[in-house]
Amino acid sequence: MNVPNKVKYFVWKACRNILATKENLRRRNITKDSYYDVCREHVESTCHLLWFCGHAKDVWSSCKLSFPFEIQSTWDFMDVVWHLHLWEEARPGILERAIMICWGIWKKRNEIIHDGKRQSGLAVVKSSLRLLEDFQAANVNSMPIGIWNQVDVKWVPPLSGCHKVNVDGVVFANRKQVGLGVVIRDEAGQVTAALSKKLDTPLGALKAEAKALEIGVSFAMEVGIRDVTFEGDSLAVCNAVHGLAAIEPSAQNIVTGFLKLVQGFRTFEFSHTKRQGNVPAHVLAQHATNVEDCVVWLEECPGLLESACWHEVTSLNNYE
Repeated sequence: MNVPNKVKYFVWKACRNILATKENLRRRNITKDSYYDVCREHVESTCHLLWFCGHAKDVWSSCKLSFPFEIQSTWDFMDVVWHLHLWEEARPGILERAIMICWGIWKKRNEIIHDGKRQSGLAVVKSSLRLLEDFQAANVNSMPIGIWNQVDVKWVPPLSGCHKVNVDGVVFANRKQVGLGVVIRDEAGQVTAALSKKLDTPLGALKAEAKALEIGVSFAMEVGIRDVTFEGDSLAVCNAVHGLAAIEPSAQNIVTGFLKLVQGFRTFEFSHTKRQGNVPAHVLAQHATNVEDCVVWLEECPGLLESACWHEVTSLNNYE
């Protein structure tokens, strides 16, 4: 990511949700008030101040940059960056321009709070993108260094003749719902089947991840695959599956149930990956908020996963 170092530092803090927002300061007992001082209408979370506050919307409406996806209120900053990264091949430069404008909004926020200075949305866009242009012009020969190279986690294909089932669970706390995503791929990375399911049940994050694995096991059995690797990004659930750690009883009951069910496969194993290696399943879990109950794709790649899967297969081929 070819942007100034101070912007990289902003991205690093935003991705780890450690910006000095009122929400984070309240969580650390530094302030008793978590409402955004600029609008006084909502808790100052990173995503609210960057995308959903009226002041942020004024900035985004003043620029020509359009997002090829809809940002959900349940997403965190890293979710948005991942989606932008997936579109970088089709829309070169979209990640850097969007990041610069986010930094400009954060800078504007600090100036309003600390100095009382206000800028129009158009002025924020122009100053942010001008800084990007000047920096890149002065560093035309520099190698882009980004957060993706620092945490190089890639999807790993299953053994020949086997399938990998990636799963993820997302909690929509405000709606008291859970989204589940399942993607089944063969050794070449081709999508065999996929599922996006919504549960109208208020589950915790750990139980949602366990439920995602349960649905993944059932779905794989229905599809008819025989040799399978199940993979998710919850280390706690993975450790529970392997008997390495105890988890809350309600989640453990789910684990115990699908461990009996997997005995019906010819061969099976469970593995863990970080979320960077589980993007397609995460996208489908997030998509569940738009699903009435459950959507299934058989022998086709869902349109919303084409970019993510293409990127992973291409990375796989380049690696080989």
